[in-house]
Amino acid sequence: MNAPISTEVIAKLRALRQIHKVSAQKLADAVTDLGFPVSRAMLANWEGGRKGTIPVDFLVLAAKALGTTAEAILNEPVFCPTCRGDAPAGFTCNTCGGAS
Repeated sequence: MNAPISTEVIAKLRALRQIHKVSAQKLADAVTDLGFPVSRAMLANWEGGRKGTIPVDFLVLAAKALGTTAEAILNEPVFCPTCRGDAPAGFTCNTCGGAS
């Protein structure tokens, strides 16, 4: 089971990844290139809730790879620019994958 802060951070990173249309593999590669070796499988385990917490080093470098900061991820809401986090009832947002 994930810790509450890690759960929120992972959800925000996943939303940013989807909004920017960055695959899990591309994010894993970018974070590895920035100095924190991570595989797509590790990222999938965090996103799927199979790993409890994420390392702060990963958060900082993933944020950088996604064009933001760890501070922003920790303190600001992440909204899809298309649906603003609220897809219409019965629909899935094509940009972020969010569903009502």
